[in-house]
Amino acid sequence: MTDEQIEQLAQRVAQLILDRLQDGIFNYTGPDDEEQEEELLIDLAKCMTLLDKYLKEEKYEKCQQLKDKINTIERKLKNL
Repeated sequence: MTDEQIEQLAQRVAQLILDRLQDGIFNYTGPDDEEQEEELLIDLAKCMTLLDKYLKEEKYEKCQQLKDKINTIERKLKNL
C-alpha cells in the first residue's frame, strides 16, 4: 500500500466512526457501579499494602498521602 492509500483508508475509517457516533451506535455510558466498586477496591488494597510498606520504612510523609487517598476511596465506596 502506498502512503496515499493508507491516508485514504485512515480518512474513511475516521469518517465511519464519526458517522456512527452521530447515529448513537457508540453510546458508551461508562462503567457501572459494580465495575467502579471493583476498581476502587483494587486501588484500596494497593494503597493499604503500600501504607504498610511505608510504615515499616518510616516514610511518614508518604504514609500521610496514602492515608488521604485511602479516605477518598472509602468515601467513594460509601457513595456507590
